[in-house]
Amino acid sequence: MHIAIVAETVGYAGGLERFAIDRAQALRSRGHDVRLLHNGRGGRDPERYSRGFSSVLHRNDRDALAGVDVALVQRASTVAELDWLGETPAVVFAHDHDLSCPRSHRYLPIGREPCHRSPGVACVAHGCVVVRDRSKGRFALRVVDPFSLREQTIALSKRYPLVACSEYVRGSLVAAGVSGDRVGVLHPVPPPSSDAASPRDPQPTLLVLGSLLRGKGVDIAIDALAHLPRTTRLRVVGDGPERASLEAQATAVAPGRVEFVGAVAPEAVVREIDRAWVMLVPSRWPEPFGMTGIEAMQRARPVVAARHGGITEWLRDGHGVDGFDPGNARALADAVRRVLHEPHAGQSAREWAEQRWQFDSSMDAMESLARNAATARKADSK
Repeated sequence: MHIAIVAETVGYAGGLERFAIDRAQALRSRGHDVRLLHNGRGGRDPERYSRGFSSVLHRNDRDALAGVDVALVQRASTVAELDWLGETPAVVFAHDHDLSCPRSHRYLPIGREPCHRSPGVACVAHGCVVVRDRSKGRFALRVVDPFSLREQTIALSKRYPLVACSEYVRGSLVAAGVSGDRVGVLHPVPPPSSDAASPRDPQPTLLVLGSLLRGKGVDIAIDALAHLPRTTRLRVVGDGPERASLEAQATAVAPGRVEFVGAVAPEAVVREIDRAWVMLVPSRWPEPFGMTGIEAMQRARPVVAARHGGITEWLRDGHGVDGFDPGNARALADAVRRVLHEPHAGQSAREWAEQRWQFDSSMDAMESLARNAATARKADSK
């Protein structure tokens, strides 16, 4: 098949880009032609990223859609955004909460409590309709109409089938009015690394991996250090707008115990996981899925994660994975103690990942999804 992956970015940026490049390489290994169609936004190491695809074209290029059997759209909000696809068969992925939450984060601006409501009156009542517009500056704001968001999401689902990254995201879309038969689920299971295992750090080391955004809950992980032995350290791998405030917090709460590594190359992620004793996924927002937890389990590292959102679909207490009440630093620390005292926690986590979260099975589903979408559109056009 000739498959187009439609994305904003050329280069590494976050989980969405990693999902796209991993799938492109796997689909190519199965004999498919996979092109990247982008809109010109740049990421890290674009040249290396581009080599993962058969070809890379701007979506406005005259030949962008030539011969394409199906387009796998990584993000879209409205039907109008995809008018350029014409009659090309396509599916739209829901990797996040953009289609069912005005703030996209599913936690409240006041109190920062997780929110599981569908778009509507509650969004207005809780002040969630006023959001940051980072494209116009750090302090720029805009207003989002939750009722229009609902209408746009429903219209998008009627035009293109949606694919959610978790049952939780699927449920949010259905609650927002999307018909259940118009949205499926494909968990973004990461491919296991073939790199040989490297040793843990000599001291108990916790790891947080991801963008430094408020919703990622890195502040909760830092606060948890106050409830753990002083020998316990935290490595924060990633970068983002909250870095300066998190560094200040670390100096006040746990001086000398938090290391901010910054963003690392994809191949260095495995080494960071191997160094850790425990991976933390302390997300304040209900994480759409949380691939880092799966990655850690694949490397035989225990995981402690916030018990909400898509995380609950791989969170299996007692199998090298432990959960805590979202936002509760003391509960996070208690969960860390439990897994550190479980002698076979890492091996249990690996066995759970191998049993349930297999990349090849995920790719079988992706391949079937692409074929079905292409076939369905051709049938409809007859």
